[in-house]
Amino acid sequence: MKPLKGNKKIDFLFEKGERFSSEYVRCVFMKQEIDELFYVVSVPKKSFSRAVDRNKIKRQLREILRKNDGVFIKNGFGWYMIIYTHSSFVDFEDLNKDVCSLF
Repeated sequence: MKPLKGNKKIDFLFEKGERFSSEYVRCVFMKQEIDELFYVVSVPKKSFSRAVDRNKIKRQLREILRKNDGVFIKNGFGWYMIIYTHSSFVDFEDLNKDVCSLF
């Protein structure tokens, strides 16, 4: 799993990707003809104005993706964008269960 970089790629993913969501996160997914998995993690500034809080949630989401990369690889290769949609902090275990239930 590698981070997806570049505004053009992220905009393309956001425009053309399929969307599905759960209680705490929303996922935008696009299957690609590549041999690797790329991801983007996003936390809205509107919900968490302090950068420290946004970064903490991003670190948690990246750790969940790193631990459960086998689940993502089984679903195919492509681009993923994980957007945190809850308006307050969530326990790591609850967030982990929620993200795993998406896939």
